[in-house]
Amino acid sequence: MPKIVDHDARRREIVAAVWALIARSGLDGVTMRDLAAEAGYSNGALAPYFRDKDEILRAAFQYAVECTDARARQAIGDATGLVALRRLCHEIMPLDETRLLEARVVVAFWGRALHDPRMAAVHASALDEWRQRMTGCLAQARAAGEVAGGVPDEQSADTLLAALAGFQVNALLIPHATTPARQRAALEGLLASL
Repeated sequence: MPKIVDHDARRREIVAAVWALIARSGLDGVTMRDLAAEAGYSNGALAPYFRDKDEILRAAFQYAVECTDARARQAIGDATGLVALRRLCHEIMPLDETRLLEARVVVAFWGRALHDPRMAAVHASALDEWRQRMTGCLAQARAAGEVAGGVPDEQSADTLLAALAGFQVNALLIPHATTPARQRAALEGLLASL
């Protein structure tokens, strides 16, 4: 009887192996051979799941976004307005080892997305989703009287997204100056300016 393979589980295992390699060696250190070894498969066993390295990297990026979104949904729960916005931002920010690893994957992905329209589209889709959620939270906050300024919600969301991207880069490059406490303080300053 042929062995039944859970293809989704196998794809997740391969993505987890990519994350481990990126964490240890950076994106340039990821080879198909090393990836297969890390995942515990033969090199040819990757082919049915991913055509090439770029497809694997897209999957790793998408998985990072999905993990962030799942955490954010749980953290936000029934909250609205600025509470929900703050919780969403916290899940994107590299405040612990898990989110710092996600930042490594995301920042590595950005370099490839600069020259690959398919990867850029994946990134744009994720940011559009987060921008939409942020503007929704800001509209709720405005309706509840939590936000009084005249800055359009879309502009505030863009400012927050730029800050969050900066936190991800800086937490990797200058971790001593981008501690979780400093990130939270900077976010609070931005939210207070609203």
